[in-house]
Amino acid sequence: MPVPGPNEVVIRTHAVAANPVDWFIQAMGLIVPADGGYPAVLGCDLAGEVVSVGANVSASGDASFAPGDRVCGLAGAHGAGDFKSGAFQLYAKTNKGLLAKIPDSVSFAQAAVLPLGLSTAATALFQRDAMALPLPLPGTATAAMDENGQKKKVILVWGGRTSVGSCGIQLAVAAGFDVATTASARNHGYCRSLGATWVFDYHDEGIEDGIVEALRGHECVGVFDAWSRGSVAQCARILLKLEKNGSVSSGRKWVQTVLPGAAQVGEEVPEGVEVGYAYGSTLVHNEVGPAIWGKWVPEALASGALQCKPEPEVVAKGLDGIQTACDMGAKGWGTSSSPKLVVELI
Repeated sequence: MPVPGPNEVVIRTHAVAANPVDWFIQAMGLIVPADGGYPAVLGCDLAGEVVSVGANVSASGDASFAPGDRVCGLAGAHGAGDFKSGAFQLYAKTNKGLLAKIPDSVSFAQAAVLPLGLSTAATALFQRDAMALPLPLPGTATAAMDENGQKKKVILVWGGRTSVGSCGIQLAVAAGFDVATTASARNHGYCRSLGATWVFDYHDEGIEDGIVEALRGHECVGVFDAWSRGSVAQCARILLKLEKNGSVSSGRKWVQTVLPGAAQVGEEVPEGVEVGYAYGSTLVHNEVGPAIWGKWVPEALASGALQCKPEPEVVAKGLDGIQTACDMGAKGWGTSSSPKLVVELI
């Protein structure tokens, strides 16, 4: 049984979701320290019930938790070598800054789809070393509006049907931005239901010019490439074209990716465009974590402003089903509309 540190919470896990990073680590041994790193319990996405809390948790304002609270959060922030922090076990511990209470109207399976996708999107959009957009809190959204209160700034989210893209759309809309996104034709309605204003079919050969024309007259603050496999250079070209018609914010051309660094892109990105990456759990070390997990997530879930998307696909029940979910994910991974595979541990 894990013992919580001063800023930690121990959770009885009721549902977990599988992510590409999980089967990547398992297959390749990435992140796991060679010396003392095994056994390694993986897993990032969890939802469950609070069992115990650390000394600094119960009196910590927005991030206050008590035994019996229903929560979801990001596990594994300490790395794969800390086997007590991975989500893929019956009891796991996580930092209070990566955790949010969930209302009774949200099931554990629904909540389990959020943590990694939401944290990755929030890190990319709001951290100062990333896109540094205004946080989705009262009094900040006006930064994205003109003097008449109309949204004039826009962000392009490439891959709106992905888990990270779905969260990115909702976060950007909450922060006061118009969102343009890409998805296959069958998922256009899905993206609009999350708040996207424009949705473009990434199969369209003329998509670059189509996006540039549609965003004419708006100020594009950059591109969040939530897919980042063969799309980074394309996103960069779009920004250069937007610059030519005066639609790029402050002259800065920024593509934020979900890859572990610009060197991993493997594409020829045009000069003059910055490519950035920010690791999802780093938001616990700055103002983004408390703002998103401590404040926005619980309020947005309660009001319905945050949807748990993509919908969970429960593929197994019990701890022995976790490997089943990872194997299914690894086999079917490679499309932007892959479902979020969930295992229930009731």
